[in-house]
Amino acid sequence: MSTRKALVVRGGWEGHDPVGCTELFLPDLEDAGFDVTVREDLAVYEEADLLAATDLVVHSWSAGELTAAQEAGLVSAVEAGTGFAGWHGGVVATNVANARYLRMVGGRFLWHPEGFQEFTVRIAAAPDRDGEITQGIADYGVVTEHYWVLTDALNTVLATSVLACDGDQWEEPVEFPVVWTRRWGAGRVFVCTLGHRVADLRVPQTATIVRRGLRWAAR
Repeated sequence: MSTRKALVVRGGWEGHDPVGCTELFLPDLEDAGFDVTVREDLAVYEEADLLAATDLVVHSWSAGELTAAQEAGLVSAVEAGTGFAGWHGGVVATNVANARYLRMVGGRFLWHPEGFQEFTVRIAAAPDRDGEITQGIADYGVVTEHYWVLTDALNTVLATSVLACDGDQWEEPVEFPVVWTRRWGAGRVFVCTLGHRVADLRVPQTATIVRRGLRWAAR
């Protein structure tokens, strides 16, 4: 029986603990039958044969920048069917100069209030599709960074949160996506904006969503 292959690419800004956070999900990927390769360099995205044989890329590299060759290699692989997944700054606060990458991911981090905020993750009641990722999970509270992100209508939003007014910066509470899926070419993309630290990813509901999202995104 063939084994699916997962590639975990981690590094960048250590404040997001790319090693600790990705290590949480390696056992689950292996239990799900994935042969897992871990790389700590972005140059792996220039290895076309490896990417073509990869069913899932888990990207955890905050404050990064892809070369033109690396961006082309990664995006082309996803367009051809390789799955792509990640969380927090590892996917949406990185590669901000890489337009093809940002279009593939479907969102970009812009700002968050200072410190950790207490807020509610609101599960979409009837998502257009991919509801199996959040099935059986009710709205739940978290205390972590609250991301303000830019996204587009190609995403299927599975969970949101409301960022309340802060002084005179804006007048009305704003709802932002927290979890979304996206199709890009033949590939599937999964993004969760939670996950600043290991403790955030240990929250049972978040851990379940990410575990399911990784499996969902894989070819």
